[in-house]
Parts: sequence; structure tokens; C-alpha cells
Amino acid sequence: MTTRRNFLRLGAVSAAAATAGGLAVPETHAVLAKGGKDYSSITKKERQAVPSACWQCVSRCPIIGYVEDGKLAKIGGQFDSIRTHGALCAKAQAGINQIYDPDRVLHPMRRVGARGEGKWKRISWDEALDELAGRLKKLRDDGHPEKFMFHYGRMKASSSKLIKSLFLSNYGTGTVGNHTAICEAAKWTAQELTWGSHYDNWDFDNTRFVLNFGSNCLEAHTNHTSVANRLMNAMVDRNVRMVTFDVRLSNTAAKSSEWVPIKPGTDMAVVLAMSQVIMSEDLYRLEGIRFLEFCRVTPEVTASTEAKVRALTAHLKKYTPEWAEEISGVPADKIRALARELALARPACVISYRGAVAHYRGADTERAVQMLAAITGNIDNPGGRCKAVGAKWKYPKGPKKKPKAKKLKVVDGLKGDAALPTHHVSHRVFDVIKDGGAGRPDVYMWYCYQPVYSNGNCQGNIDVLMDESLLPFTVAVTPFYDESAALSDMILPDATYLERWDWEDMVSPAQIPEYYIRQPMVKPLGEVRDFADVCCELAER
Repeated sequence: MTTRRNFLRLGAVSAAAATAGGLAVPETHAVLAKGGKDYSSITKKERQAVPSACWQCVSRCPIIGYVEDGKLAKIGGQFDSIRTHGALCAKAQAGINQIYDPDRVLHPMRRVGARGEGKWKRISWDEALDELAGRLKKLRDDGHPEKFMFHYGRMKASSSKLIKSLFLSNYGTGTVGNHTAICEAAKWTAQELTWGSHYDNWDFDNTRFVLNFGSNCLEAHTNHTSVANRLMNAMVDRNVRMVTFDVRLSNTAAKSSEWVPIKPGTDMAVVLAMSQVIMSEDLYRLEGIRFLEFCRVTPEVTASTEAKVRALTAHLKKYTPEWAEEISGVPADKIRALARELALARPACVISYRGAVAHYRGADTERAVQMLAAITGNIDNPGGRCKAVGAKWKYPKGPKKKPKAKKLKVVDGLKGDAALPTHHVSHRVFDVIKDGGAGRPDVYMWYCYQPVYSNGNCQGNIDVLMDESLLPFTVAVTPFYDESAALSDMILPDATYLERWDWEDMVSPAQIPEYYIRQPMVKPLGEVRDFADVCCELAER
């Protein structure tokens, strides 16, 4: 059988075997086709290959950096990876710009003018750490370590363990904000309530049908390259059908077998109606119904599975396709047809993301999506939703006795907010700080984060960062002089992911754990330091 992949491989082999006058092309061409080597376009010499891990997004794919004369010349994929098969997105290849960005901060900087005025002086690391350690010591000596707030974005793997789980916890602050609230907290919360843990993983290699609610996974995903490759291979090589519900014709919707436009925030109505069709027409799978053994769909905890099936069927009775059509705009006949197709396809993947769950009652929408996958027998079965398997590193545990962390409630939202049960409402931090009712941090530090732009109301964020009565002392840990760093009091120059050591633990759709070591491809520029090392030195002081 000739598949797209085999055709491309055949083309590559044919090209490598092509000759001028019957002579074989240089061996380097075949080597380049296989991957793992690169050559200078000027000197023709082989470049030094340095395996590492990307950090341009949360996917953290395995990469190889090609170094020439001490400078990074190119970033390519790691062809030995079972997870990515050597594929690499454009953003990952553009990571080279992080090192040589003209706005790199190469030395610690201290504000000397008014905040936001742009007047700075270069200071030594000793000066920077002495001042910062002095401020942190005073807070802890005064019994208020919680007034040190640390706000991070996409801090992962060993950096997260060393900084958050060791440094911050042993210092004694629990005032730690993240980026999750505005990203995927509703999805995480729903999966934790349903399955006990979060993270989607799908077996696209063996699926027969994909039903997608609001995920633009062919363009962006937390496991983008590996997910996009497997999904496209399934659609092209095996004619797997994918149906996408989305309010717009996204790139994923455009590549899908069918795009179903839907009104914003109404996916749950369609999911419930599909579930109603499946249960009322006895299209559910018995192995999928096992999940009801753990669900309280009846008042009696010990009720039989059969009783729970009857209870769920009765509960869903009112959620008809006609009811869903009025809410979502999706025709009732289309809902019925897709529900039956999903039930009969087997195995199938039911996927979702922000288009469906980043709305009011998004957690309930995600729980409904998981229920739909379960009753059709597509949970923990080949070709459906499968267990997320990743590397299991042994991290240092730190001191046995840790101080009990104290926390300002600035990460819990304002009174009346619908706070999430397991994840902070960190995108409301500046609103809460401005309100003042939950207290305010004396030292506000951010890392892998852009407080000006990461959340909405940019001008409001700028106003808070500029106000020294709200935030007395701010520290930006960043490789770049960006819009947020310009409004800080101190800048600690961080090493980029291409200049540092780390270990990574991203999950793989192949369900085979891969262990990645991030290592420096080039020497760190100027006086930049890995912030994990900085935290170790701060702890010593």
C-alpha cells in the first residue's frame, strides 16, 4: 500500500540516489536526509550537533542545535524521537533568535529614575542578590514571608521543582501565581474531578474517528508537533474522519473532514444532546459504562450499574437535539447523525480545548465531553483517550522540615468571583492588589511571565506596576528588556533555554516515556545566569 509517508520516503531515497552521469551523490546528502548532522554553507565543514530540548512553548520537543565557531547557526528536530519523529515547528526553529535578540539584558540592572522612566544603572550580581536577600530576610524575620509574591508563566520540569517546590516552599511563601487560570484551568479542573488527574492524550495512531470540540490542535496545542503529526497521518494515510465544532474556520477546522459552525460557549448543549441520543438509542458501550460505577448519578452510592444507566438515561432525556439546536445553532439532524457516527465508529477520540471550555461553565462542558467519550467506550482503550505517559525523574526532596507556607489571598480572586477549586485565579491578581482587601506583596517577582500582556486590561496592568504604593518593590527575571521589565525596579538577566541545563518530562502520544536533557548549546552571553542557580545562591544568603 502506498501511503503519503511511504511516497515521501521513496522520493527522498530517489533524490539521494539520483546521479550526474551515474555517479553517487555525496554521502552527506543521505546523512542530511536522515537527520542529526548539518554542514556550513560557507566552509562546508560539519557543524557541532548539540542535542537538547525546546522551550518555545509547553510542548518542549527534543531538538538538535548546530553550532559553528561558537555560535548557534541552526535548530533542527531530533530524528531519534519516537514522540516527534524529528518534526519541528517554525516557532522552535526560530528559537535561535532568543540568544541573539538585540533586546537581551546581559547584566543585572537597577532602576535609578522614576519607575517606568527608563533610567537604569548596571550593577553586579553581588549587589543585586545582597539587596534582594536583604528584603526577603526582613520579610521572613518580621513573620511575613507571604509578602514575597512569585508569579511565573510556563516554568516546567526541573526548573519548576527547584524553584517552586524547593526554594519558595522552604522560604515559606505560598503567594505564588501562575498562568494556568487564563489558559486551561477549567479543563484541568474538570478532568481532575472526573478522573483524578489531568492531561489529555489520544491514540490517533489507532483511531477511526475524531470528534473535536473547539481544539485548534493542528495549529497550536500543549503537545503540538506530536499531536498534529499523528492526527494528520491518520487523516491522510488511513482516511480517518475528523469533525470539528468551532465558531470560526480555524486552520484545524479547515483541514478537518467536516467543519460544524457553532455559537460561542454552547458546545455543552451539543455534547449533552449527543449523549442523550446515544443513551436513548442504546448505542452506549458496556465497557464505557463501567465509569458509572464511580459516578453518583443516583442517590444510592451502592446502586447497580444497570440502575445508574437508567438514571443517566432519564437525566439526559430533556437534552434533545432540538433543544440543543435552539441554543447552539447546530441542526438537530446533524447532532443525531454525528452522535450515531461516534457511537458506531469505535475506536474514536473525543477531543476539546479552549473553543469549548474557555467560557462560562467551561469545567462542566469538559466534564460532559469526558462523559461522551466514556459512554462510547473511548476511555483507556486503544484508539481513544489513553493514559498520559511521560518521564519520571527523581527530584531532590530538600529539607525534611519545611516552614508552613503562608499565603496572601491575592491569587484567590475578588469576593464574588467563581474561584476554581484547585487552581489559582492568577489573572485577577492586579485587580485584587488594587482592591487591597487581601493584602499586598512587598516584593513582587515574575519569571517566564509578562504581567503587562499575559492577561487582559493591559493599561490597568501598567497602572498597577507603575504604582509604588501598590507594589513597593518589583523584580523582573527575564532574558529581555521587555514591556514589563521596563516597569520593574530590578532586572535579573536570565539564561535562555539554549544556554542552560534542565531535565524535561513531557508526555508522549506514543505512550513511551522519553527523557530529555536540556544542555547549553553555546556559552551564556554576558553575565546571564540560570535562575535556578540564582535561587540556590539566594537560599545560601
